[in-house]
Amino acid sequence: MELKNYQKAVIRDLERYLEILMQTKNIETAYTRLWQEKDVKVGFGGMPKYQNLLPGVPNVCLKVPTGGGKTFLAANAIEPIFSALGVVKRRAVVWLVPSDAILTQTLAALRDPAHPYRQKIDVAFGSRVEVYTKEQLLMGQHFNISAVNEQLSIMVLSYDSFRGKKERLKAKQENSSLVALANALGEPDMPLEDTDPTALMQVINQLHPLVIVDESHHARSNPSKQMLQNFNPCFVLDLTATPTRESNIISIVDAIHLKRENMVKLPVIVMNRNSQQDVLHDAIEMQRTLEIHAKDAYEKGGSYIRPIVLFQAQPKSTENATTFEKLRQRLIAANIPAEQIAIKTAEINELKNVDLLSEKCSIRFIITVNALKEGWDCPFAYILASLANRTSQVDVEQIVGRILRLPYTRKHSSPILNTSYVLTSSADFKRTLDGIVKGLNNAGFTDHDYRVQEEAAPVEPLPKVEQTIFPAQPTNEAMPAASAEEEEFFDFDPTLLGSTLAKASVSPSVQNIFDRSEKEQNDFDVAMQQHQNDPLSDLPLEVQDKVDTSHVNPEFLEDVHTLKLPKFCLKVQPSLFSLYDSEELSKENLLSNFTLKGKPSAIDFGHLDDDLAQVDLEDRDTTTPRISKLKDDYQQYMNRQFPLLPGEDKLRICKDIIHKSLCKMNAVDDNELRRYVDGIVDNMNREELDALERMPVNFAAKIRAYVMQLQEETARENFYKWLETEKIVCEPRFQLTEYITLPDSTSSMSKSLYQTEGKMDGLEYKMALAMTNMDNIRWWHRNPERNKFSFCLNGFRNHYPDFIVRTTSGKILLIETKGDQLENAESREKIRLGRAWQDAAGKQAYRYYMVFQNKDLNMEGAYRFDEFLTLLREL
Repeated sequence: MELKNYQKAVIRDLERYLEILMQTKNIETAYTRLWQEKDVKVGFGGMPKYQNLLPGVPNVCLKVPTGGGKTFLAANAIEPIFSALGVVKRRAVVWLVPSDAILTQTLAALRDPAHPYRQKIDVAFGSRVEVYTKEQLLMGQHFNISAVNEQLSIMVLSYDSFRGKKERLKAKQENSSLVALANALGEPDMPLEDTDPTALMQVINQLHPLVIVDESHHARSNPSKQMLQNFNPCFVLDLTATPTRESNIISIVDAIHLKRENMVKLPVIVMNRNSQQDVLHDAIEMQRTLEIHAKDAYEKGGSYIRPIVLFQAQPKSTENATTFEKLRQRLIAANIPAEQIAIKTAEINELKNVDLLSEKCSIRFIITVNALKEGWDCPFAYILASLANRTSQVDVEQIVGRILRLPYTRKHSSPILNTSYVLTSSADFKRTLDGIVKGLNNAGFTDHDYRVQEEAAPVEPLPKVEQTIFPAQPTNEAMPAASAEEEEFFDFDPTLLGSTLAKASVSPSVQNIFDRSEKEQNDFDVAMQQHQNDPLSDLPLEVQDKVDTSHVNPEFLEDVHTLKLPKFCLKVQPSLFSLYDSEELSKENLLSNFTLKGKPSAIDFGHLDDDLAQVDLEDRDTTTPRISKLKDDYQQYMNRQFPLLPGEDKLRICKDIIHKSLCKMNAVDDNELRRYVDGIVDNMNREELDALERMPVNFAAKIRAYVMQLQEETARENFYKWLETEKIVCEPRFQLTEYITLPDSTSSMSKSLYQTEGKMDGLEYKMALAMTNMDNIRWWHRNPERNKFSFCLNGFRNHYPDFIVRTTSGKILLIETKGDQLENAESREKIRLGRAWQDAAGKQAYRYYMVFQNKDLNMEGAYRFDEFLTLLREL
């Protein structure tokens, strides 16, 4: 089971956050910079500021709607988090879930070697994984110092495991089963109040676990926060469809991404009928029609689907078996086979141990109230039919999310099998609709994901509609009155219902529903394609209004549509899978022949900082959330446990630290890397080995920098060699867009390509100002810094020139401005790269210049500012 594209984007967001976190050692800075890299503001008018709920502990949230695969994302997040936190860290995970139903599901998935969740974790951790229940932890079953040191320990617990008074007491009391483990862990660095050193809570506290909080919006009470604090986590990862104000969201998934990946049945078609008789009739007939389409698709090679109806029957008073059994008998009297009906309420559970996805299962109708909430999952559920009286409030918000998952996460041949349906018979349809909308919101779908059909829909590339409303047809018939002794959902005639359902043909009302459903599907597909072509499509809809955009000036609109800037491309052999005989050049291409075999390994390890490089230990600003837990973990291990190890174990761990630091580098063979690291360490003298044991992270950073230098040399050599042999060519690839995003902008200036341009420093501003007064300049553009709207020279390194300029004669100029103090070897490399682009693209049409304030490099393509302005006026 592979990650969907949107899931890969979520993991990339997490990995980028971790990367910034390790660079800055500052929790808030990492959060802010992550959003700023997407040109999204943080603070007033943007994403909320970071909420430092657990001082010293990174606590971030992934917002994923129902059906988006939150558990699979969590399974994929464990390895990147531990990899970033460092290899000496014990790998302990507390996986919190909100209910017993989800607890059972999660445990079953994580313990099953054949389940995709467990398979992903096994691959990441070499199958050295143990999954524990609370009961196993309390008994110390396979929970010992050897296990926690050598494997990934996943503790699956419910929120209530430590929140209640009785549960807290049991988790804090002396536990003879954990004495050996507690002694091996040593004195607690954070002793819990009124807690025995051998207590389960104290032991977990000493493991500094990664805490994964499923449905984290349920864990915002004070007892929940105290429980998290008592865990003493090294990192907290929240997953939810509905974050709270305290959630530090680093990644958001939109409903349209789920629809594009065929994860959900959207749009939701909402229909209001005149009576319960109509609701029952249409729900049953729709189920039969859906099943006919499903069987036809199955016979043609499709997957097995048995559409299910959820009948929501809300009693006037308390739930009781007699009431729901009476409803079942009335449905049987309407000629529905008894084996096709099941009851699932708080008191009755006829779905226990039933595989609803099995072809042997007969169930097509489920009578429920609100028992099918979080934790119940059946992609075959297509129709939610509310059996409330027209005068009653229809409470569908709790379970509307249960009908959204699409079977087998792939698009089915019949469009009506890719949609979900809600039927009601409410006199106050607006209130009912509000409940449905709230239910969709609770499932992670926003107000961008629905519309009321009676209202005029705004013209936008992405539909505001996830549900289409069918108004009740006018009727002069009086509704049958319900007996005062009976529940309101008995207000139908089983005999009449059975006779109308006996007709072979599809009724006009149901046919109309499916006709409209197909139209909505087609409209939605068109809208999704339009959304994919939107320059902001990679940003969630709820974030797009937090981004400042700048549109192209109307007089230059044609230039934007017709101009494509050349980029370096690598010639490739045409194939069935490629439309072109070339592809944009990447650093990976240039490193395709990179090897560490025969590379020098005599690295100078002198002048290494003897401080532990894992964290910044000197920051005295206590108001800034820094990753102090990492400092505690690392220092505790290096000071207490590491010195007690045998010499060969120390050396092995040091090699592992170095290898772990380098193993994710591109174009480095893992076996070669291990041999290279072994060779470096084996050739160290005694003094260097002593230093390595004191500060392995510092040595790892030094070796990583050296390997990156070797890679840069290989990439540079290949680039200029392949350019000379025309294996690398320049082809028009980069398309300007009608608008760009700007984190910061400058005031409007004459001849700018866009209405506002990006922020500029002193020399950049002087250059822009000078061009506004030149008759031969058609337009100029401040090239954004490293975002999707940026143009770069993609050579052996990516170079983003400051300005793109078009002259009235049609020439394109790339201009890089540099303060005199910035002249160095890198500047000379950029000039050489820029002039190579100019020659490959065609000097008659394209030019590259580097401009200094006063410095003269005596190098072709480099100019002093005044000298360049004279040249520019003549181009």
